[in-house]
Amino acid sequence: MLQSFFTALYQALLGNPDPSSLIPVYRQSIFPGVGLTTFFVALAMALLFYVVLNRVVTTSFFKTQHWAIMLLLTAVLGAIVAWQQAAAAVEAQLAETGEELAVAQVSTLKRYLWGFTATNTLVAVLFFILCSFAVKSLSVSARTTPVRWPN
Repeated sequence: MLQSFFTALYQALLGNPDPSSLIPVYRQSIFPGVGLTTFFVALAMALLFYVVLNRVVTTSFFKTQHWAIMLLLTAVLGAIVAWQQAAAAVEAQLAETGEELAVAQVSTLKRYLWGFTATNTLVAVLFFILCSFAVKSLSVSARTTPVRWPN
């Protein structure tokens, strides 16, 4: 179920991978793996902000600016996850099949990887926002960060 969700999400935002010989590796390995990893990274960052920093440690790290810093860190981690996992899977697939890409195909592949990285950065931001609303009630001092709703 998650494999089809993340595959549909990324393909709706990006279209089919290019070159077309890499479509199976994207659908079976990259899209679900990166999507799930990104979700867990966003959840971990939200738990770090709301539970660890604002409940267990009780720091003064509870303002909207601090939440924005965590959002930015989540976005950066989402970009790193996407680039590293996708590039490693593509290289492994090309090495396994022994396929050589033409210069134009390499350029197209890099462009698609950059687009995938940017898209996953936005997905990480969205996941962090959703996770923030889900776990902010666990916090003592940051229950109203970034907004008061639904409290």
